[in-house]
Amino acid sequence: MSPTPLGCSPEPSPSEDSKTRPTSPPARYRVSPRYLAGDDDALTEQVCDTLLAHRWTLWTTRHQELHLFDPEQLRIAEYLPLTPQLLLDHDPVVWQFCVRPHREALPLWNAYVTANTPHEVVTAFVDALATEKDVVTPASHQEARSALAPLARAGWAPDPTDPTCTYYAPRLQACATLCLLPPEVEDSNSRPSARGWLAWAESENDGVRQWAAAFSPSTPAALVTRFCTALANPTPVGRHQLPPGTGKYLTVSL
Repeated sequence: MSPTPLGCSPEPSPSEDSKTRPTSPPARYRVSPRYLAGDDDALTEQVCDTLLAHRWTLWTTRHQELHLFDPEQLRIAEYLPLTPQLLLDHDPVVWQFCVRPHREALPLWNAYVTANTPHEVVTAFVDALATEKDVVTPASHQEARSALAPLARAGWAPDPTDPTCTYYAPRLQACATLCLLPPEVEDSNSRPSARGWLAWAESENDGVRQWAAAFSPSTPAALVTRFCTALANPTPVGRHQLPPGTGKYLTVSL
């Protein structure tokens, strides 16, 4: 299934300002590693709050889809829980991000995130999307590989068969790789050999992903670097609940 072009704005209704939402109660736990911490049912709220803080506009459709635009309407974030544009490892994408050169154009690149992706990792990417001056220049081959450098610095292990482009977390429970992506991941670079980034986590070595994220080949390296930096950050994160099946792999403090 090909993603719907984003050249046209939806027929929206204005959303309430984020300041009217009740404040979340304090986190019950502090957990690490964050790549197994889940999203605490807060991914959508955190993405919206991050972008609204950068003066983006939020629209809600009659189907409760969320569409966020920067002031120039060139940087876009969409929450599409009922009409996922593609699957990553059999898991539907719920957030899609893109940049277009002008309002009538198709996206230069796309990024996709499934549910349960730790919101700290996604909001790091989203903050970069909102604040980086250049979000249109694709990464060079060297820059594409260097986007994974934060993982190497954090002690993630390189894949012996692909040591500069694939890194695994301890126990092989998370991975980020520069690779060929499924054709459903759309990009302005039509070369079949163009490689983008794929990241995922799984608590058990059974092939069932806890979450997944993909960045098409033309995504600027600085944005992927921010994602990888947050992914590798060892600082515990606050959670109200723990994802099923992860308890024995998490370090938890109250």
